[in-house]
Amino acid sequence: MAKRKRYWMLLLLAVCPLFAWTVHGADKLRVSNCYIGGAILPLWLAKDAGIFTREGLDVELIWIQGNPAVSSLVAGEIDVLYCIPHNVIGAMASGADLQFIASVYNRMQYRIVAAPGIDKMEQLKGKVVGIARLHDVSHFYLRLALKKLGMNPDTDVRVISTGGQADRTLALKNGRVAATILNPAFAMTLEKDGFKTVLDIESLNFPVVGNMSAVRRAFLKDRRPVAVRFVRALVASMKKIQDDPELSKKVLAKNLRLQDKAIIEENYRFNSGKFLEPFPTLPLDGLRYAIDSLVPTVPAAKNLKAEALIDASILAEVAKAVP
Repeated sequence: MAKRKRYWMLLLLAVCPLFAWTVHGADKLRVSNCYIGGAILPLWLAKDAGIFTREGLDVELIWIQGNPAVSSLVAGEIDVLYCIPHNVIGAMASGADLQFIASVYNRMQYRIVAAPGIDKMEQLKGKVVGIARLHDVSHFYLRLALKKLGMNPDTDVRVISTGGQADRTLALKNGRVAATILNPAFAMTLEKDGFKTVLDIESLNFPVVGNMSAVRRAFLKDRRPVAVRFVRALVASMKKIQDDPELSKKVLAKNLRLQDKAIIEENYRFNSGKFLEPFPTLPLDGLRYAIDSLVPTVPAAKNLKAEALIDASILAEVAKAVP
């Protein structure tokens, strides 16, 4: 008995330092998503499935909404910001030393949903349409859609700011607006209540840049290998999303607090398949559109060049190791 106890004590002494090294040897990384939505799936899955851990990263996921998230990145309070690029570009126009290193969703995931009795976009003339904020990305693509369909976005409709997607949904339900712009899952929920999707903006084929990962240039200089491993983890997570639908749906349901199976399925559908890049990209045409969308509220954005906002070397390094 004494020999056996001594054996286990020696084994424990041997294993504990190894375990401690594994935990404490991982590189800490603070990653913020600037909103809660299905497109955060690559981060959530990388965390829940242990993909970050396999890359030697101890990742803390932090939800910081909108502009405060960009301020946190500039201040060094977070290391990576995973978000639509517009607020980051606005900070760049004001001199923030930031760069984009990857983008994973570059499809238009907006639909225009209208009140019962409105069956096509042309019927929105003279009516009120709800957006998140004036001159934000939802407003920009609504304007592009109206122009594409031969309508005047300045005179044919009146837009009002109604807040996030849940707030826009409520504004449509209570009659404050005649239509609003939403992602497919929110649109599907409204359709069940008799509202109608009058336009899937994806069908208009606009150049789009989706959720981009932004970092400080100083971070790339000081911790480049960590940035490479972060993007490598994103790539593995993106593959897992496609290969393991059931796990992906569980992760979505948990993080979005969903129970309706149809809505979970819809969330998975538009965050996988053709909507998810097979490998991260840095779409310059989409960035140019994003820059143009900011000029009305951030005039200095007109001086930005899309090529200067990216560091493509991280993706190039990760791509070398991808079969």
